[in-house]
This record gives sequence, C-alpha cells and structure tokens, in this order.
Amino acid sequence: RKQPPAKSLNDKLTDKELKIDLNNRLAFVKHLFNGSTEDYNRVLSQLNTIDSHERSISFIENMVRPDYNHWAGKEEYIERFMHLIERRFS
Repeated sequence: RKQPPAKSLNDKLTDKELKIDLNNRLAFVKHLFNGSTEDYNRVLSQLNTIDSHERSISFIENMVRPDYNHWAGKEEYIERFMHLIERRFS
C-alpha cells in the first residue's frame, strides 16, 4: 500500500482555514464589521492563525466584539459567523 504524500505545514494550515462564501462574507462585512472589508479581512487573517476553537471564541469575544458595540442586535449573523469558526475545528 502506498502512503499518501505527507502534508506540508502550508497544506495543513490551508485545510484549517476558514471557508466563507461570498454571500456570508458580504453579510458579515455589512452587519458585523460596519461595512469595513479591511477590518473583516484583518480579523479573518488573525483567526486563521489561531489553533483552537476556544482561543478563536475568546479572540472574538474579547478583541473583536467590543470594537463593534458587541454586535448588539446582530444575533443571526453572530450565529452564522461562530458556526463557521466551529466548523473549522470539527
């Protein structure tokens, strides 16, 4: 039996990257990041470097939400965003 080629670190990281489709991305930028694609991209880049679900949640709760009025009234979008983060680690 042939062994599959070993994955490079880059492959492993890419596998764990957050995958967010265009519709969600546009909704998140508009509703969670006050229309700032730059802020959204920065947060996603940071999330992609975090290696656990718990740390990702902590980062969102402590570093991101306070900058955006804790995403008050944005429950539907928060739920979708957090679900995608959760899927990354499942």
